[in-house]
Amino acid sequence: MQFSNSLSVAVLALAGLATAVHAQDAAGGADKWVSVATTDNQEAFVNVASIKSVTGMTEARVKQNFAQPQPAAKKDKTYLSTRSTYRFDCAGRRVGMKELRAYPGADLQGEAVQKATAKDKNMQWNDAPKSTVFGELLDFVCSKAPAG
Repeated sequence: MQFSNSLSVAVLALAGLATAVHAQDAAGGADKWVSVATTDNQEAFVNVASIKSVTGMTEARVKQNFAQPQPAAKKDKTYLSTRSTYRFDCAGRRVGMKELRAYPGADLQGEAVQKATAKDKNMQWNDAPKSTVFGELLDFVCSKAPAG
């Protein structure tokens, strides 16, 4: 009887997990990436569910896959993909990096080989001219920004 109760608890736990995963998928999921910009060197994706308003600007998670290995800050390490959190100044057409993690494989595979974060007061801003990767990201994210 003890085994039967344990099995029942395990089945119920798995059913709850499956329901939670299904609900996450129905709500857009954490890993739903939309391709936004492609060049010969990279493809950039936005996680639409991550787009939100922060301190009067728009923030979103971005995944970038690179065609060739990129040199990491650590000696003899390279990466093929990054996951970043960017802050977008839609009116000023600028992009600031809040967080970056670089991965040795495409599509964020492997253990991060490089990490960086920036506080609001120390954020470095880059211009986002039209027809550039930053420009395409900014246009997409700002078009999806929550009202207010």
